Amino acid sequence: MKQSIEDWIKQFGDIPIPVMQHTIDKLTKLCAQDVPVQDLVELIETDPGLTVQLIRTCSTSMHGSLRTEVTSVQQALMIIGIEKLKTLPTTIPTIEKKLSGAAKEHLLKIFSVAYHAARQSTVWANMRRDMVPDEVTAATLLHFIGAMLMSIHAPELLDDIRDMRDREHIATEEAQYIVLGFTIDELSLEIAQRWNLPSLLLETLRAENARHPRAYTIMLAVQLARHSAWNWYTPKMQKLYEDSSEWLDQPKSIIIRETHKLAVDVARDSEFYNVNHTAALLLADYMEEVESTQTHESDEPNEKSQVGICLVPQLIELKNIVNELKSLPADTHKLKIVINLVLRGIHDGAGLNRAVFTIYDKPKNRLKAYSIMGADNDPVFGQFQISLIQKNLFSLMSTKVQAVWVSDENREKFGPLIPEQLDKIIRTNNFYCMSALLRNELFGLFYADKHTTDCQLDKNSYKYFKAVCMQGIQAIERLKKLQP
Repeated sequence: MKQSIEDWIKQFGDIPIPVMQHTIDKLTKLCAQDVPVQDLVELIETDPGLTVQLIRTCSTSMHGSLRTEVTSVQQALMIIGIEKLKTLPTTIPTIEKKLSGAAKEHLLKIFSVAYHAARQSTVWANMRRDMVPDEVTAATLLHFIGAMLMSIHAPELLDDIRDMRDREHIATEEAQYIVLGFTIDELSLEIAQRWNLPSLLLETLRAENARHPRAYTIMLAVQLARHSAWNWYTPKMQKLYEDSSEWLDQPKSIIIRETHKLAVDVARDSEFYNVNHTAALLLADYMEEVESTQTHESDEPNEKSQVGICLVPQLIELKNIVNELKSLPADTHKLKIVINLVLRGIHDGAGLNRAVFTIYDKPKNRLKAYSIMGADNDPVFGQFQISLIQKNLFSLMSTKVQAVWVSDENREKFGPLIPEQLDKIIRTNNFYCMSALLRNELFGLFYADKHTTDCQLDKNSYKYFKAVCMQGIQAIERLKKLQP
């Protein structure tokens, strides 16, 4: 039986994430000298383990009216002071003494990817004239806390996830769900909430927050670093370049050139990790791609892209969730609890890969994402929203509770009614949706799909989707003090 997120967090306990001996040695030397604070900041940011521990220590040591959110390494240093900083490393275990084998290998590789992502997000934040880029750097490094802790406590499960990704080409998020029963980003979110880590980090760990500029910048950088550590030359990477090009208003060719140059700089600045840096894969992946293309004598590039696994309905899980929705008392539960249950029912119970609940934003006459499940590795999907200003499928569904199954068979009928911007976000012709009304006024809309054309929607999953959504709508109607 798989452990829950709660079980894992209990197993992790309060033991800090180990730091690198290289960091401790260099920090000791710098603290003994009269160096600018920025030198200390840059050193600490090369060690994700020390960054996590420093911000966590400051976040949990402040109480009452003195409490303030610690959002960057520089701010943490101002709070903790140089004298305490000198003693901090002595209280934290080192990777070299604490870990060995697969655990050490995984943690150092995660450090490498986290540092790469942080450098990338910081460059992009500066390009977008972010007022406090140090906050972006810290949030990106902290984004990987779940993976860091799993690498220490269960490296064999990370091996299983990697094998599913590399050998079976299953998308990483789906592999995590199969092996763990949850995604690592979900684990990171729960840890971040308990440790009082920065709100920007919490934003980046919820897919629906991709509509926020700073969070979206970090999400793109995290995905680029994660995927390039696997392979630089896949359709997924090309799509990330395109998304980044559009976001930063830069030609795709410049985005590619600059990300490659940065990867080399990152490898040079963190060579003490002693891992196979992402930059080293630039040429290796390219030569493999060329050789594969020549072998197949085809004009099409060899696609080693990840594909989604076709989830199957889990009827026992679906029944349990439906019963739980039915039994929720009106005076004790909240909207968030209802929506989380419905999305779990859609994803886990009905076997649909991506599930969304959008809530109606009356002033802007749009449906905007309130909660998303199954799309952590797609920042673009996280921008899910539907304008109702122009007549479309969803505005027509807004007057009563009703469900629609859009498919290739009825695309001719429904295609013209689907907003172009939504088409760019979902990138599929097949999906389910169901409107939710509260006291005869539009409240929101449920959406679900299989994500990939390799997996087909069917009558049974549509029936399950409608059943769990209807129970969710009825649970929402029972909520007290909830207005449309």
